[in-house]
Amino acid sequence: MKANVDYFIVHIEEVFGTDYKIHKFNAKDEGKPIYLFIFRGIPEVGMITFITFGLSEGQHPEWISGKPELILSLETNDETWGHSIAWLAAELRGIKPFSYGDKFTFGEPICEGTSMIGYFVFSPSILDKDIKKIETTNLPIFLTGMYPIYKEEVELINEIGLKEFWFSNGFDLYNPKRVNITLNANS
Repeated sequence: MKANVDYFIVHIEEVFGTDYKIHKFNAKDEGKPIYLFIFRGIPEVGMITFITFGLSEGQHPEWISGKPELILSLETNDETWGHSIAWLAAELRGIKPFSYGDKFTFGEPICEGTSMIGYFVFSPSILDKDIKKIETTNLPIFLTGMYPIYKEEVELINEIGLKEFWFSNGFDLYNPKRVNITLNANS
């Protein structure tokens, strides 16, 4: 019988190709490790798409109809962005559900050159609905989008809601150097 990782790899290679690097992260729960797949030039030149595997190998009471794996696509050359989502998966597997609308923050900027300190979870923007679902031998895996945010935007999302934030002036989901939306909130 095929393991979930086999279904996962077949799926992402069909969608994104076979030109990727993999990094391994030890999980805090001492279970199976988290792997980070790094696809340069996806979905276009100048961008990187990062995808985790291993989050879905854990258990969470809210994972009834499927389990998440994280996907992040940004205009960047800095792999620190991907390492940060792999770290979240490694630290919070089984603790947080990684459901749409969830927010995760760090005590400091994610990487040099930005003051973004966290992520919110939402549908992956580069994938059609049928492509984000990966059938396995048990619960399906859903590729779940991660989007970087500034500290002040956490409260703004709580106030105006995720949909309103998504359509805010200046929100550029692929640009890690985009303007802080709270600077435009009162204009």
